[in-house]
Amino acid sequence: MTEPAHVTGTPAPGRRAEEVLGIVAYTNVAPLHWGLEPWQGARFVRGVPTMLNAALLAGEVDLTLVSSVEFVHHRHELVALPDFSIASLGPVHSVTLFHHRDWDALAGARIAVSTDSATSVTLLRVLLDLHGIEAELVPVSPDLESMLARFDAALLIGDNALVEAVARRPIDGRVPQQTDLGEAWYRATRLPFTFAVWAARAERPPSRRLVAELRAARERGLGHLAAVSRVEAAARGLSEQVVLRYLANFRYFLEPPDRDGLLAFAQRVDRSVRADELRFIEV
Repeated sequence: MTEPAHVTGTPAPGRRAEEVLGIVAYTNVAPLHWGLEPWQGARFVRGVPTMLNAALLAGEVDLTLVSSVEFVHHRHELVALPDFSIASLGPVHSVTLFHHRDWDALAGARIAVSTDSATSVTLLRVLLDLHGIEAELVPVSPDLESMLARFDAALLIGDNALVEAVARRPIDGRVPQQTDLGEAWYRATRLPFTFAVWAARAERPPSRRLVAELRAARERGLGHLAAVSRVEAAARGLSEQVVLRYLANFRYFLEPPDRDGLLAFAQRVDRSVRADELRFIEV
């Protein structure tokens, strides 16, 4: 297998005086920016993945967590940090399809999909295709009750999915079935699924200071995972134990199996993708 490309020695002239870091406002990202505060020359913006992905491509953000599918689609424009990811080996607990029909009975279904993440929607489409299921995916605002009132199934991601998965509340008199897309991917491929990487535009790489601060924040966050869980649990109305188990499940370092999963997904999205087109910058 061809190794992914590594970009080194990228010149700095494209970098602006003030760097803008995009922070995804989800619980599973919290350990990666624990205790991180802006400094002179760095500004932070927060939002959902689709918003920050668009901001990066528009040149409004210099470095952010990028949905894997956007990294694949824009692989000729973007470079990723080689040691940061949001990935899972098996269940992810926050990318979930809620449905009353059995999975195998979803042929012809109309499925409401969250507008917050393109990767999760594409992963659902890949999994449906692997099982020979044709369904219509319709982007809507992420609210489970209203989604299931109008559609046969609903895809939620992030904190909305985690809260609903834990609550298991009845909707229309029935508790929906749950299909965890991270687990479904693992069952199909026996690989981790990499949901996102930290990426920048190739002509405007991040500074050493910014990357060093991110690495230090991740070390703090993972070293104080109970404290991170306590804060996030209080904000989401969940138990600390649930959030701690959730966060401890993630793979945050983009190790070789995570890159293999990323490439496998990329080649299901676009069969022309070569491993060396997924570029990583050494900073």
